[in-house]
Amino acid sequence: MFGKELSETLRERIIGSYLSGIKQCIISEELGVPKSTVNDTIKRYKKTGFATPEKCPGHPKMLTKRDTQTLQRIVCKDRLSPLGDITNRLNSSLNTNFHHNTVRKYLHNEGLGNYTAQKKPLLTRKQ
Repeated sequence: MFGKELSETLRERIIGSYLSGIKQCIISEELGVPKSTVNDTIKRYKKTGFATPEKCPGHPKMLTKRDTQTLQRIVCKDRLSPLGDITNRLNSSLNTNFHHNTVRKYLHNEGLGNYTAQKKPLLTRKQ
């Protein structure tokens, strides 16, 4: 399990202290950071020249921006259609086979959630 990421200023202080010749155990005591964290930060600095870690790329997106726009267009044409129909239309237009949960996730990211129409009493002749 990973802890909190170091702030940029704390990283700079670690590297600055290291470059000025202070030992790693003293740096960790002064800054209140574990020795292993100080060691890892200095190792990264020696290897890459930067104290900041590289960004983790993560899993690639299944839909491109253009595909997401196609999904929005499908939803806006018929706002009351169920998720299964939207998924089928998207799969047929893009020649893909996405699961309805994937489509639901992309709709949620675009701010298009599922809402139920509010039930209201009908007007009477007197009203």
